[in-house]
Amino acid sequence: MVRAVFATVTKRAGFDPVANPLWARNWGSWGQKADKPSLGDILVFERAGGGGHNGLYVGEDATAYHVLGGNQSDQVSITRILKSRCLAVRRCPWKLAQPANVCPVRLAAGGALSTNEA
Repeated sequence: MVRAVFATVTKRAGFDPVANPLWARNWGSWGQKADKPSLGDILVFERAGGGGHNGLYVGEDATAYHVLGGNQSDQVSITRILKSRCLAVRRCPWKLAQPANVCPVRLAAGGALSTNEA
C-alpha cells in the first residue's frame, strides 16, 4: 500500500507523516502546497463515492498526470489519471535546498486513462 510507504519514508526522512496516513485524502495537508506538480510531488485524487487515491508525480500530458503508485490495478505502476480529479499537489518541505531536478515533466499521451485505481 503506497500510503504506508509514504508514511515510512516520510518518518525515515525526519518528517512527521499525516495523521491516519492510510486515508489517501489526508495527504492533501502534508508538506507544502504546490501550484503546479513537479517530479516527486505527492498528488491526491478524488474517487467516486468520496474516496481518494494518491501517488507520486512522474510527468503529465495535456489531460492527465502520469502517477507512480501502488494498488493501481493491483500492482505498482505508472498510470494516467485525469488532471480534473486532482485535489491537491504536495511537495516535500525541504530542509536544505530543493534539488534542481524537481520540475514539471512533459510526456506524450499514451495508454488508457484510469477511472478506478483499485
